[in-house]
Amino acid sequence: MITTPAALRPRRYWLRIIRLFVVALLFALFLVPVASGAGFMWYLTHPRCTMGSTPADFGFDYEDISFPTERGLTLHGYFIPGSSGATVMVAPTYGNGRGGDLHYADVFRRAGFSVLTFNSPICEGYGKHTLGYEEAGDIQSAYNYLLTRADVDPQRVSLHGFSAGGAASLMAMPRIPQIRAVSAEGGYHDYAAEMGLGQTNSWFDTLFTWGIAATYTVVTGHSVYDLSPYSVIDQIAPRPILLIYGSREPTLSGARRMLERAGSNAQLWIVEGAGHGQYLQVARDEFERRVLAFHRAALLGE
Repeated sequence: MITTPAALRPRRYWLRIIRLFVVALLFALFLVPVASGAGFMWYLTHPRCTMGSTPADFGFDYEDISFPTERGLTLHGYFIPGSSGATVMVAPTYGNGRGGDLHYADVFRRAGFSVLTFNSPICEGYGKHTLGYEEAGDIQSAYNYLLTRADVDPQRVSLHGFSAGGAASLMAMPRIPQIRAVSAEGGYHDYAAEMGLGQTNSWFDTLFTWGIAATYTVVTGHSVYDLSPYSVIDQIAPRPILLIYGSREPTLSGARRMLERAGSNAQLWIVEGAGHGQYLQVARDEFERRVLAFHRAALLGE
């Protein structure tokens, strides 16, 4: 029987400890950034529902409505009748319910437009948000609902959306050639690019973004590279596009890229001093003037 000399036993013990430490360190160096990216994306794709108020809180008459979607959901909404003969669809912002974006509906309705708002799928118990990809299909389903109404002129419908709702609105426009115009605020131009995927980064950033992309695919069944209004914005022409971003907006450079790609039918209004979502707060009068003039020109020829 061969025995280990007593003098070597402590050395071998510490070598095993060092090897375990190195393995644990390497595992942590890989796991921590990947898990951080995965957790970040899991959080983004599972927002809470924010139902908001009702049109009655703004003094408007309205109807409770519902419609089926391409993915088998039933989305509930509000239809607020107007007097101009034109309709603006307000896409839900992220996890907002049908009452979560009524501050925009208020602007349009006071100007005489009919307005349709509807729930984010999160508010219907759907377990995930795809950050705009499947939500673009919900916008198409909302337009199909408007086609069933005798009080809606299908040739006088436009679209407005903020953030992920703005990105979804831009991605929906090529699918629905009947929608006459779109105003989109503060959304990403290309999600993968803005997250730094495929770019030269540190090892932490590389693994972090890998966790983001992998988790998005696992959760939604889609690729994060599909989240790209930039790739389709040139297909909207000749219909007009109004991009609205704050001067302090993290995604402003992406808006400038979309403007270049879109063509002469697009315009970019940069709200000086505004951050993400602060456009009405910083410049309400100019917001109402610009946005209403844009939709009136597209839908009413004014």
